[in-house]
Amino acid sequence: MSKREDIIDPAAAEKVRYGLVYTERCGWIDLGHASPQGEHGATAFWTRLKNTQTDGDAGQRPRDSAQGGRPSISGRASSVAYSQMMGNRMVKVGIQKRYEIQPGLTEDELRGVALAIFQDVSLRFEGLQASWVFSWKTDSGFSAEDLVSDLISFYRAVLPGKSYVAMCEPVSKDEALKIWDEFGAVGSMKNRSFDPILFARDEKTGRRKQQVGKLPPFLDSIKPIAPGKLYRVLP
Repeated sequence: MSKREDIIDPAAAEKVRYGLVYTERCGWIDLGHASPQGEHGATAFWTRLKNTQTDGDAGQRPRDSAQGGRPSISGRASSVAYSQMMGNRMVKVGIQKRYEIQPGLTEDELRGVALAIFQDVSLRFEGLQASWVFSWKTDSGFSAEDLVSDLISFYRAVLPGKSYVAMCEPVSKDEALKIWDEFGAVGSMKNRSFDPILFARDEKTGRRKQQVGKLPPFLDSIKPIAPGKLYRVLP
């Protein structure tokens, strides 16, 4: 659950794993959620998913569709699990789902499958946090910054090498504090989509106004693929 004191100078945003910044293109970003590292992070999940294409009889690495299309499918489908957890070293709760993935997917297909699974588990996890079991203690479920920050962690894992937070155009710490004070805590603004909540300036008055924005192209280049021929959700 992000607090006012978590707001940091955006100059450090690409280097640290914790803190909160406001950006003109992506809204609030929780740098913890935006980190792809860790046991349950997007990088570990993406690595496991790629391994479904090389393990066993599949025998071929994913090939980008722009470079010759899908390899011939051989062997059996593989399963992969993805989970998001909260808690401490002693007790953890969360969401875990398993999926059966067909071998021989192109790189583009694998990215689309990965995003669909990632979004599915992220939404389920936020729903768990928003349930009555936890909502009496925390307002973290579907907090304004959560899903957008999760998405940044996914792109950092799958399409690394870009300064995603900087590309979202963070404002100064002082300006972020003013936005917090004027519009309220991020936990009081619920966002059940991956589109950002923005506080854009009105060109005429210069005042900021709350609105739902659209993802910038660099966070919308991968399209999720629904379950079907390429993968399925396991019971």
